[in-house]
Amino acid sequence: MAKKTTTKKTAAQAVTKKIASPKTVAKKKPAKKAVYGKITRDIVKSLGAIVGPENVKSSRVDCLAYSRDMSVHEAAPDCIVFPTTREQVAAVAKLAHKHRIPIVPRGAGTSVTGAALSPLGGILLDLMRMNRVVEINKADHYAVVEPGVVCNALNAVLGPDFFFPPDPGSAPICTIGGMISTNASGVRAVKYGTTREYVKGLEVVLADGKILEVGTIAPKTAAGYELAQLFAQSEGTLGIITRATVKIMPKPEYMIFGQLNFTDIDSAGQAVEKMLTSGLPISTCEILDSVSLDVMRHKVDIDPSINCQLFMILDGDKSQVLDQVEAVNRVAEEFGVISKSWTDDPAEGAKLSAARQGLVPAMSRLKPGYRLIPMVEDFGFPITKIPAVIKRIQEIGQKHDFPIATFGHIGDGNLHATFIMDPRNKAEWDVVKKISHEFIDLTIEFEGTLTAEHGEGMAKAPFIHRELALGLDLMKKVKKALDPRSILNPAKMGHEGSITDIYDRSGFDKFIKRPDAIRSFGPKVDNEILACIQCGFCRAGCPTFSQTTLESLNARGRVTLAFNLLKNSIKPSKALAERLYQCLLCLNCKYVCPAGVDLSTIVQAARQRLAEAGYMPQVFKDVIPDMVKLGNPFGQPKQTRIDSYPDPWPKKDTAETLFHIGCVGSYNDVRVVPAMMKIFEAAGEDFTALGSEEHCCGLLAYLTGDIKTFNKWSTGTSRILRPWGPSV
Repeated sequence: MAKKTTTKKTAAQAVTKKIASPKTVAKKKPAKKAVYGKITRDIVKSLGAIVGPENVKSSRVDCLAYSRDMSVHEAAPDCIVFPTTREQVAAVAKLAHKHRIPIVPRGAGTSVTGAALSPLGGILLDLMRMNRVVEINKADHYAVVEPGVVCNALNAVLGPDFFFPPDPGSAPICTIGGMISTNASGVRAVKYGTTREYVKGLEVVLADGKILEVGTIAPKTAAGYELAQLFAQSEGTLGIITRATVKIMPKPEYMIFGQLNFTDIDSAGQAVEKMLTSGLPISTCEILDSVSLDVMRHKVDIDPSINCQLFMILDGDKSQVLDQVEAVNRVAEEFGVISKSWTDDPAEGAKLSAARQGLVPAMSRLKPGYRLIPMVEDFGFPITKIPAVIKRIQEIGQKHDFPIATFGHIGDGNLHATFIMDPRNKAEWDVVKKISHEFIDLTIEFEGTLTAEHGEGMAKAPFIHRELALGLDLMKKVKKALDPRSILNPAKMGHEGSITDIYDRSGFDKFIKRPDAIRSFGPKVDNEILACIQCGFCRAGCPTFSQTTLESLNARGRVTLAFNLLKNSIKPSKALAERLYQCLLCLNCKYVCPAGVDLSTIVQAARQRLAEAGYMPQVFKDVIPDMVKLGNPFGQPKQTRIDSYPDPWPKKDTAETLFHIGCVGSYNDVRVVPAMMKIFEAAGEDFTALGSEEHCCGLLAYLTGDIKTFNKWSTGTSRILRPWGPSV
C-alpha cells in the first residue's frame, strides 16, 4: 500500500492557520455598544475657548465637506477643530475624554480606507495648521516636524543634498503625521522601506490629554518597549501625534529611469523575482498588467504586443548603478523582454513612466459615469508569489466577466487590484462584493497581508480578524489600556463599533436603495461629480483653501457638497450658498486634478439650484438688476461704455472683425481697450466695435446660477450680433 504523503508544519504554524481560518474563528457575542457624549453648544464654546472660536466649525455644511475620502465610505463629524499647538491638542483631548466624545485626528484626508472619517460623529481634529519644520540636523541625520508638514514640503526644505525617503503617491499633499499613522510607503519602499522605519521619536497626546514623548535621536536604543513603533501604524487609535523626529538620508548622487516591456505577466514577474532575489538594489519597481495597459492605450502610445510593463529606478554611485542596469538587462533578456529603455534625464523618465503615473486618473475618465473604486486593493505578498497572485486576480476577473486593473509596487510585493465601475449600478456592486471576498480568500491562501500600505480604517475592519486572529484581541487590550473610554478614532481597525460589512456606511447607498430620491443635475454634471475620486490633489491649486485650510472652501469639499445635493442629502441653504459662491471659478483645481475634474461645471450647476431656491447672495441680487437695466453690472450709464475708448475710435458700419470688448474692459480696466485697438491697427486689421450699443453678455447671471436672466439676456446679445454674421 502506498504511503500517504504529508507536509510537516510546526505547532505554531498549525495553530496560526487554524485561528486564521474563517470557519474556525468563533463568533463572539456582540459587546455592549459604548454611549458617547454629544457635541452641544457648550462643548463648542469650550472648544472655542481652547483654540479660538474662529478655529471651530460646527455647521452641517462644513462638517459634510469632511465626510468623504477615496474609500466608498461616508461619515461626517459634528465639528471640526483646528489646533496649532500641542497644548491645544492636549486640552481638546482632555475635554473629549471627560465627556466621552469621539475625536478623529486628520491630516490631508488622503486615506483610501475611511481612516480619517468620523463614523460616530464627534470632533474631527484637523492638524494641517501644525505644519512647522522645527529642526533639521543633517549631521545626525534627523528632522523634527509637526504632524501637518506635507511630505514634499519637507523634501523641499531638505534638498538638494538630503531627502526623506518614503514616497507615497500623495506626497505632494499628504502629511507626515498621516504617513506615520498609516505606515505609508510608496514607490521607493523596495529599497528604502516604509515610513515606520524612519520614525526615531514621537510626541503623542494620549486620550486623557497627557503628553508623552517616546524614542530618541540616538542612532539606536534598546531601552524599554519600542513605543514609537507602537503609535506608528495605529491610525490615531492610541494617541495623537503632535511632533515627530524622523530619519533623513543623503540623496543618492545618480539616478536612472527604466521601462521594460514584456508579452505576458508571468515573464515579467519571474524577471523581477530573479532580480530581487539576486540582490540587485532596485529603488523602484512598478508593474502594470494587461488590463491597466488597455486603460492607458487611448492616452499613451503602447505597442499592442506589450501585455505587461515594468517601470524601474536605480540610484546610488553612478558607476555601480550603470553596472546594475546591465545586470537588470541580462535578467530581462533571459525572460524574453520585448524592449527596454533607460534615461537619466528626469523629464524623459517621466515619459517612460507615463502609463503608471496616468493610470489612476484615467480610470475615472474611461467612460462617462464610471470611476475608480478602491476596495480591498492594496494587499501584499511574498515576492516569489507575485506572478501567481496576478494570474489568479486575472482569472477572478474573467470568471466574473469584470475587468480588474492590477498594478503597483511589485518590488516590495505590494499590489493594487482596482475596479472601474458605475457606482449607480447595483448589479456591478453585487459583483464587486463577490470579487472582494475572493481577494480576501486569495490573500490568506498566499500568506499575504490585506493591507500593505493603506491601512485598515473602516474598509478592512470587517475582515481583518482573518489575518490578525488572536493578534486583534491583543490590539483591543492595548487600545483599552491607552484609551479606556474609546474616544480616539473609534470604530476603526476592527475595534469596537467597526463596520461589519464591506458596504456599511457607503456614500453610494442612496443611488442603489433610493434612486427615486436622487436629484440629478443632468448626465454631464452628474458624471463630473462622480469622476472626482476625492484624492485631495486640488488642495495644491485652490486659492480659497490656501487662505483658510477649510475643506468646504476647497475644490474637493465643494464636490462633496454638490454630491450631497445630487443625493438630496442636503437642502439648499444660506450656509451652503456662502461656501459655493466663494469659489473663484479660476480652474486651478482642474489643472492640478489628476482626473481633470471640471469644478466650474459642478459649482455653476449647484449655484443654479441655490438660486432657484432663493439663496443667491444679496450682493449678486443687487448687481443683476443693473445688468438688465443698464446693460452692465457696474451700475454705469450705457453711454459711459465708450469712455475707455481712444478718441477717435474706428466706428464703422461694416468691418472684417467686430471687437466685442465686454463690460470689464469697458468699465473696469480702462487700459485694455486702447491697447488692443493699437494692436489691431498695427496688424492692419479691419475692425470696429459696437460702442455704447454693446450689450452685456450675461455671463454674471450664468455664473451665479440665474439661468432665467441669462437665457433672456443672451438672446438679446445674439440679436445684436446677428447682423455682423459672427462665426462660432
